[in-house]
Amino acid sequence: MIVVVGRVRTNAEKRAELVQIARTVVTASRQDEGCISYRFYEDTEVANDFVFIEEWESDDALQKHFATRHIAAFMRAVPATLTAPPDVGFHTIEHSRNLADVGRR
Repeated sequence: MIVVVGRVRTNAEKRAELVQIARTVVTASRQDEGCISYRFYEDTEVANDFVFIEEWESDDALQKHFATRHIAAFMRAVPATLTAPPDVGFHTIEHSRNLADVGRR
């Protein structure tokens, strides 16, 4: 599994535009083959800081996602709404476990 964590910052004037762009890309991306989850959250402590969290079945699915029209449109639109460079990380997850399994060996 691939997990993408993208942090972005805007300001009060550009906030509504960023949220609308995010809603559009989230809705479209959830339909992409191999998308496990695609979420957009606002920081509860820092105004106008947001994070995208995406989960993909494979790197191949993620690469196909990057080639879609909705990502091209997103990449054209989002820079005008940001007040700082985005911070995006790509994480490969080998396995996961649930909270109930944490104490077990």
